[in-house]
Amino acid sequence: MQIKRYTGETIQDAIFKVKADLGPEAVIIDRREYKEGGFFGFFAKTKVEILAAVESKTAAVNPDNINPIKEFINEVKNTDNPESTKGKNLDIRDQDESFEFKIHRKLSDQKKYQSQNEVEIKNEAQNERQDSSQALRHGQAKKSKKSAKAALAEKIKSVQKSNNSISAADNNLYNYLLDQGVESRFITKFIKELETELVQNEDLKEKLPEFCQQYFDFNSGIEVAGKQKVVSFIGPTGVGKTTNVAKIAAVFSMEKNKKVGFITADTYRIAAVEQLQTYSDIIDLPFAVSYSGENLKDLIDSRFADCDLVLIDTPGSSWKDELQLARLKMYTEADFIDECQLVISLNTKSSDLKRIINKFSIFNPDHLFLTKLDETESYGDLINLKENYGLPFSYLSFGQDVPEDIEVAQAANIRKYLFGDYYA
Repeated sequence: MQIKRYTGETIQDAIFKVKADLGPEAVIIDRREYKEGGFFGFFAKTKVEILAAVESKTAAVNPDNINPIKEFINEVKNTDNPESTKGKNLDIRDQDESFEFKIHRKLSDQKKYQSQNEVEIKNEAQNERQDSSQALRHGQAKKSKKSAKAALAEKIKSVQKSNNSISAADNNLYNYLLDQGVESRFITKFIKELETELVQNEDLKEKLPEFCQQYFDFNSGIEVAGKQKVVSFIGPTGVGKTTNVAKIAAVFSMEKNKKVGFITADTYRIAAVEQLQTYSDIIDLPFAVSYSGENLKDLIDSRFADCDLVLIDTPGSSWKDELQLARLKMYTEADFIDECQLVISLNTKSSDLKRIINKFSIFNPDHLFLTKLDETESYGDLINLKENYGLPFSYLSFGQDVPEDIEVAQAANIRKYLFGDYYA
């Protein structure tokens, strides 16, 4: 049989690891909590360690000839004998290892148990015939064994009942999300919340679309109603801000019949002004260049007063360059800026995404605009970003074509990327 140890931040996290590795047949033998890290005993994190076992598939053995529980209780009684442990100072880990060895020895050598049981039965019969006092003691021991057996069965039943409440989650879903790059703590939280929505005998895969609908319940997209709306787009270099600003403009102009104006402040990148000028000519929209954030308000009032929506394309900034980031404040913190969209690429490493968002968080963005979904096959950051920052997603961009390759970040659209392969 296989016996392994697993650790996790919570008992649910550790049990999910057991189920994913050993399968649903695994049995939790023991668990304990311990402290890790810290400084002189302070600030240490509490973690959970689980000892789990699963029986290896072997040739079938007649269960009537096997009594491992009886043998187990005998050894437990011997272990509990004060004389057998007198003078010994075993720490917790030594006890765990001894217990683990006992379990392995009992469940892996069935023939040994069979022969031992036969000998024991014969000896008991002889003792009953030879000495009535021994028979009396044997009867008391047998009664004690039955009581211990019943207690052990009740404990196993209780453990299995506890495990069943967690094993309802599909192990395949856990492994799938892990492969997609979702952090394990968020997988545990996601599946736990999904389980609470399941009714009796309801299939997890059938429930998942409905759950995603409420999990990714964002007020997505840009809303234009009544007065003029000014939206600024910020983000690191190379994420596709200029192209996606053109996509948004085309959608509102051609599909929603709104008058849209372009402003670009990206005068540092070669041909950036010409690129947006070309888009504005094709879509037939007003366009202007802002060389300084100080005159941005006057530029909007003079050139775009009759526009329903004004889109501002800011310079791409390295999240490592504090000076470049400081220049963006004029395009994000002004009172007339109604909304700030942080544009990030989903093909960026998860660790870099965290650093980027942390750096750009000084501008208090209202939405995350996700680009380059067509350039990655791992969409786990859709969950990581939601859980880590709580910012709603506005749009999903997946190509260079204007205006086709963009869609609102609705739950159904997010789900087809995140769980598309799960249903394949």
